Amino acid sequence: MSHSHAQVIDDRELAKHGVRRVGDRPGLRSRERASGGVRLLSTGGGTSELHVDTVSSYPDHAVFAFVEAQALWSRLEGEPWVETDGGLVVAAHGIARRLRWAGQWRFVAALVPRSAIASFVPSLPPDASVFADRRLLDTSMQQFIGCLLDTDDKASPIEQYAIEQLVMEMCGAVLLDRIGGVSGQGSPHAVLRERAIAVISQQCGDPSLNPSRVAHEVQSSLRQLQLVFSESGNSVAAEIRRQRARLAHSLLVDSRYDVLSIDQIAQRAGFHSPMSMRRALDEAYRATPRTLRSSRRA
Repeated sequence: MSHSHAQVIDDRELAKHGVRRVGDRPGLRSRERASGGVRLLSTGGGTSELHVDTVSSYPDHAVFAFVEAQALWSRLEGEPWVETDGGLVVAAHGIARRLRWAGQWRFVAALVPRSAIASFVPSLPPDASVFADRRLLDTSMQQFIGCLLDTDDKASPIEQYAIEQLVMEMCGAVLLDRIGGVSGQGSPHAVLRERAIAVISQQCGDPSLNPSRVAHEVQSSLRQLQLVFSESGNSVAAEIRRQRARLAHSLLVDSRYDVLSIDQIAQRAGFHSPMSMRRALDEAYRATPRTLRSSRRA
């Protein structure tokens, strides 16, 4: 369900999104907007306690939240309260914890289908990560989502589609930047391989991407890059094929792309032919394009 405009919601509606107020303190100030498979949410208030469980409310969605707080504590079930910083929260498998706020606070969040961002990194992190430092991409995404939630302007169908696509692309870029990018740690070979994988993850949908271009992007010779990948039992070409298979898989299991034919999916995933996509999917998932679609529908 998509709303053509942002709307104010009460505590009861907020609880449907997996955010429930604990205790009898004054209510929260909350707004929501939906565009296709993307849900945008903001809430804030004074000193209060929340029970957040998007895992149950949105089991197939990742959460990207931007938290502004004077003081904040969090607690997992059965564990003690821990003081924590605000900032960017990336939770590929959702958030389930208690939160206590002191003073004024606000968070804005994007809940996006996990399948839409899975192709940006080699693997999705199992646990939530909090980043207290702020980067340009983080603040730009926060301002974009905040503006969408704060305005009462209605969006046209084209604008609705654009909002959905832009939010998913920004979430994928943040994930790649924060989780799939270069950590700067480890041996020079490990860092080079990590940089190359980040490039491949980001550009695998381009049919012209090949090992030579990856080497150029990471400022390495092709021979050196092939050596680095061979040390981990892999090759640059195999990694490109694996990432394209991951992208194709995410498109095939996403109902929004049912309008695309198998040939069109292959093109979007960067394959030169449907046959090469089938071989890659069989290697990575032991499945064909049609079985992936049919199993999801079942």
